[in-house]
Amino acid sequence: MTDASYQSLIREKQRVAVSSVFAALFLTAIKLFVGLWTASLGLISDAAHSGLDFLAALMTWFSVSLSDRPADTSPPYGHYKIDNLAALVETLLLGATAAWIVYESIERLFFKTVLVTVTPVSFGVLVVCISVDYLRCRALSRAAKKTGSAALEANAYHFLSDIATSVVVLLGLVGIALGYQQADALCAIAVAFFILSIAGKLGKKAIDALTDRVPDDHIEQVRRAAMTVPGVSDIYDVRVRHAGNRHFIDLKAGISSHATLSDAHALSDSIEKQIKASFDNADVLVHLEPNAPHSAGLTETIFALAHQEGINVHSIQILHTSSGLHCTMHLEWPADMQLGKAHSKATELEEQIKERFPRVASVRSHLECSIATHASPCSNITDAHAPFIETIRRVATDTSIGVCDIRDIHIMETDGAWDISLVCGVTPDISLCQAHRIATDIEKRISRLAPHIASVHVHTEPQQ
Repeated sequence: MTDASYQSLIREKQRVAVSSVFAALFLTAIKLFVGLWTASLGLISDAAHSGLDFLAALMTWFSVSLSDRPADTSPPYGHYKIDNLAALVETLLLGATAAWIVYESIERLFFKTVLVTVTPVSFGVLVVCISVDYLRCRALSRAAKKTGSAALEANAYHFLSDIATSVVVLLGLVGIALGYQQADALCAIAVAFFILSIAGKLGKKAIDALTDRVPDDHIEQVRRAAMTVPGVSDIYDVRVRHAGNRHFIDLKAGISSHATLSDAHALSDSIEKQIKASFDNADVLVHLEPNAPHSAGLTETIFALAHQEGINVHSIQILHTSSGLHCTMHLEWPADMQLGKAHSKATELEEQIKERFPRVASVRSHLECSIATHASPCSNITDAHAPFIETIRRVATDTSIGVCDIRDIHIMETDGAWDISLVCGVTPDISLCQAHRIATDIEKRISRLAPHIASVHVHTEPQQ
């Protein structure tokens, strides 16, 4: 947005706000005069509503005049939230109006009698007011949509509620003309509840803006826009806040660690342009970071740090997310070590990992005890269970594609528990990860063959 077009929007906001002030003043005066003359609570409550519209219009004029002032040392982000604050105060005024109307209506329905005089002037005034309200509501809505002003939008709702209240009051006067004196108070209560419904919507929107709440899709919208820039590998720590008609967005972007300062600056500009194309009137701050070392480097570091502390580590898993890297691992300790000491050492290791790798968002350790094994007397019962050996061979061979041969099957028995080992020949061109999955699958299948099988060990070899 150019400076000239921005100044044009500011002038339009102020022009619409000023004209609304005079319109609200006119409506308030004419409704109050006729309402007092005819003793119509509907007209008086409508006049009170218009009076608050007048105050709201003054606040809107004041807020749009201040909110577009340029940022300075205080506040450094500009004065845009004055717009949202004005919308919240206007919401409170609407609520106060509704409360007074309900109170006065109950008084007239149950505790006092007021005769309302209906004249052609009453109907004429309401028709004129509805027309003026419609024109102001339309003008304010257009300006609010064009400029993104929350205060103008709130003021448009004020005039919209004025239209509804005037229509309901008109119906009440018709009821009185037909002989139903209570129609005036009943219609006033209907007006009050309509005002409250509008106030609730406006209040929520204003509070969301003042507390920096934004729609859930904004974060993902920023990330999608930034990821379209070539050279950006990751987007994380995205934050979006909304003030007045402006979005403030900051984020971190991962780029190649070999990028020059000039390349990095160009990438930052491209990211800002892409995000500004998705958000109108956005202020974007991009923090560039070199890509974190790949998972293999992180895994090696974890092994090295654990070895320095005398910790046996295994089953390391690293997950890449938009918020960073998340690591899980298993740590083995002597069985007699106290839990508090093991937890303390595990926490120290986790902190060292996060210090070495700033991109690591979390580290979770599974603590387990290492069991010392000693040679135990056992019996080799392989030859005595030839049929079961064939069952093992059949189950292992059928496990998956890639198994070429099953051989050297041994069954050892210790105190009634069986320990089974075998050699599994696999296709030599598969990956180590695939070979490990095949071996694990075979171990699980064999373990389910009999309840007294204590362990199964599968050794994989490339089949020649």
